[in-house]
Amino acid sequence: MLHDPLTGLPGHALLLDRLGQSLIRARTRGTLVTLVLVAVPGSLPEAARALRTGLRPDFTVARYHDAVLAVLAEHDFGDGSPIAALIRELVGESPRIHWVTSDGDTGPEDVIATAERR
Repeated sequence: MLHDPLTGLPGHALLLDRLGQSLIRARTRGTLVTLVLVAVPGSLPEAARALRTGLRPDFTVARYHDAVLAVLAEHDFGDGSPIAALIRELVGESPRIHWVTSDGDTGPEDVIATAERR
């Protein structure tokens, strides 16, 4: 499914495609990609709306699965900690957040697996 009917966000398949494209850009341009998985304890549509309006427009906010949203961010330096902190602030209600930053040296499945383990 390309778009999730509950949240109106990109779905899992579109997230994987965008992640793959972001990793290619990171590898070829020397930038970084951060993937943040957010387990939302409250209303998923409200959290989706808060992230979509509170984050930069070039970040991808997607529904990863069930009550988990994903944020995909491309950036020039650093790691995902400032992005994760902003997400915590926007979602509130103490969401569980797992994140990973990559320089594009691995595939989308490995990035997601790493984020899930953290």
